[in-house]
Amino acid sequence: MTPPSKALRARSRRLNGHLGVSLLLVLLAGSALAQNGEAIELSADTADVREAEGVSIYRGNVVLTRANKQITGSLMRVYTDEQRELERIEVEGTPATFREKRPDDTSRHAEAERMAYFASGPERLVIRGGGRFWQGDTEVTGSVITHYLAEARTVAESHADDDERVSVTVDSTDAETP
Repeated sequence: MTPPSKALRARSRRLNGHLGVSLLLVLLAGSALAQNGEAIELSADTADVREAEGVSIYRGNVVLTRANKQITGSLMRVYTDEQRELERIEVEGTPATFREKRPDDTSRHAEAERMAYFASGPERLVIRGGGRFWQGDTEVTGSVITHYLAEARTVAESHADDDERVSVTVDSTDAETP
């Protein structure tokens, strides 16, 4: 039997490293962020968990799933309070994305350069950097879009220093608006 090649050994070490990071993320993030019976699954290429500071930084193909929500991006910061409860998630990407699958079998989506998800006070998604938020054929664009999840209410703003205005497109056959 011939020994494995140098390239194969290097690939195996990288795979083991990714598996190690994934396992670390599940153990640390899962125990720190699971709350209200909603487990959090998180995967990334790298993780920097700073428990004492209440922040974790994830880089590279980051995917966070919590209950019916999924947030993705290239850089994610997860903040927790003193009780290790989830406070907020800040994500950047090209684009960063948000998806919420609703019980009525509809989905809400968002994409932008940057966004923040606040777990409480009230639960909301703040989309920045010329993003868009949509549900079905209804779409909202603007410089800053805030969607209040429990209220199903969306507030869009434009900045006075640019020419971009808020835009709302509503399909006349769609009874719901975001």
